[in-house]
Amino acid sequence: MASVTYDHVWKRYGDVVAVQDLNLAIEDKEFLVLVGPSGCGKTTALRCLAGLEEISEGTVKIGDQVVNDVAPKDRDIAMVFQSYALYPHMSVYDNMAFGLKLRKFDKADIDRRVKEAARTLGIENLLKRKPKELSGGQRQRVAIARALVNNPSIILADEPTGNLDSATGEEIMQIFKDLHEAGNTVVIITHEKDIAERAKRIVHIRDGNIAEDIRN
Repeated sequence: MASVTYDHVWKRYGDVVAVQDLNLAIEDKEFLVLVGPSGCGKTTALRCLAGLEEISEGTVKIGDQVVNDVAPKDRDIAMVFQSYALYPHMSVYDNMAFGLKLRKFDKADIDRRVKEAARTLGIENLLKRKPKELSGGQRQRVAIARALVNNPSIILADEPTGNLDSATGEEIMQIFKDLHEAGNTVVIITHEKDIAERAKRIVHIRDGNIAEDIRN
């Protein structure tokens, strides 16, 4: 079950408080958008869930399991970044396969997963290309496909349309909506009002905590 619970979560960097006493419940298979000004703590909150930041106080749960000390690779979560975070020297195929190879997946299974994710994202024809040969929208599709090869229950995305023109951003947002409808829990950070308003639930973050929680 891919529900998420933040229970009195704090994240401090010395004297700087990035997340303060955050309490938030995200339902299994929910589509939620986090919004708020730069530096408000929304990215840090997402990184705490992904295991990329160690929380200072409180607990984070996925389902009924406290995951404070669970390694990122064991959280059944995939994260997509605004910067794409692709390896420039690798082909699209190898970028998508890299994590699976590290985890010692069987070669045939890797090939199946990569091609299946590529088909889902419509990038089968790009598998032999390098990132520098792709448009921004194509790179983001590759980044999402790379996340999907692990069959995660929870998909997190930090400003996934931030570097894209509006039309391409709409396409990428539709992909996330389709993934949600396929049964994934999806949490997205965005500063774009039009994109945020398409979500079923919008949580406004201010000063590291919830300022407003709106369900459409």
